[in-house]
Amino acid sequence: MAFSGKFLPLWLGLSVLSCPVLAESLQQAWQQAEQYSHSLRAETRKVDAARLQEDAAHAAAGPALTLDAGVSQLDSTPTARLDISPLTQGLGALGLHLPASVDAPLSNRDVRYANARLGLPLYTGGRLTALQQSAAAATSASRYAQEQVRQALRLQVADAYVNVLRARHAAAVASQYLHSLQAYQRDVNNFFRKGVVARGDVLGAALAVADAEQKLISARQAETLSQAAYNRLLGRDFSQPVQVDELELAGDGRSLAALQQRAMQQRPELAGLAEWSESLQATARSVRAESQPQLGVYAAYSYLNNPYLVNKGVGSVGLGVSWSVFDSGLIRARAGSVSEQASAVQDQLQEARSLIALEVERSHSQQIEATARIRVAEAALLSADEYLAIQRDRYRNGLANQTEVLAAEVRRADSQRNLFNARYDHALAVVALQRAIGEL
Repeated sequence: MAFSGKFLPLWLGLSVLSCPVLAESLQQAWQQAEQYSHSLRAETRKVDAARLQEDAAHAAAGPALTLDAGVSQLDSTPTARLDISPLTQGLGALGLHLPASVDAPLSNRDVRYANARLGLPLYTGGRLTALQQSAAAATSASRYAQEQVRQALRLQVADAYVNVLRARHAAAVASQYLHSLQAYQRDVNNFFRKGVVARGDVLGAALAVADAEQKLISARQAETLSQAAYNRLLGRDFSQPVQVDELELAGDGRSLAALQQRAMQQRPELAGLAEWSESLQATARSVRAESQPQLGVYAAYSYLNNPYLVNKGVGSVGLGVSWSVFDSGLIRARAGSVSEQASAVQDQLQEARSLIALEVERSHSQQIEATARIRVAEAALLSADEYLAIQRDRYRNGLANQTEVLAAEVRRADSQRNLFNARYDHALAVVALQRAIGEL
């Protein structure tokens, strides 16, 4: 938005104070904040964790190979007692001298073994498929949560950026106000020496200058604090000097209905809640599938280091099935709990839609309001400049008192602040509206 010639001296002064050759743009501030933000980094890690969980869900449907081995020391040698009495029958007297049984060792006391098993699930009643769907939806929800944090961070940085500009211009207005009053004080002192005005006018001018100095001190302190808050978001030392570009953003001309419709399509919060609800519903399906038969195939090989075995290693293949026929309602209760969580997320989704629609309307209204305020503030500043010039001229000619001149000075400073605030409120409303519709 262009500035008229009446505002040019102030803007030139501000440019000298706050706009060196290499000033930082809002886009650069966003990039720096996104690189530093711990909150955004945490969301990135959550996305990575969700992806790994999705990989785990897919891996659960693939083959699994397990190996185990061990060494045991037995307290005694395993022994089998064999009844050989049937073998000694019919041997007559010789059989009477033979034992009726024989003890035979089954293994050494030192037992060593190894097993290998390769299994593959064939049918799980949809449990693994639902588990994969749940993990995929959870990953999408994490991505939308990451985008939500990124856009919220951008809005926060924009607010701090605007506060730096707002505080800097407020300090410039306070400085100009002080200089104007100091010039007026010189005139009053000259008039007093000539006997044109009374001593009270000299004191009144001095008090006005002192009050303006107080305002300038407060404005500069506010500028320092705004820069510290801005530096914190960008991960810099709080005392680092801040140089930012002027900010002028064009308003969004779309209708409120179009903006609200766009928000329903773009806001990451809505998409994230929808994905999270889908993830919970898939989890409930996976839990329910545990009550179905679970079928799989396997191949195994076992080795036992036993000197009394003919074949120390034995291989096998087979088909296995397990079925939880009755569990006292455990699976049903678990699935019902997850389903209720999914329903709760759906309720949150409906509430979020209502709040986002209100947020869009508020930001849209603030943009319109700020645009109107700018027009009024520009006209008011022109009038305030002219009114101050008239009152000063009347004072020099003895047609106005000091109160009128000081009131005119205050009105001009207030008009300048109103204009700057309206401009920055408009820029911030534009950014807030972009955030409200999910396009920031």
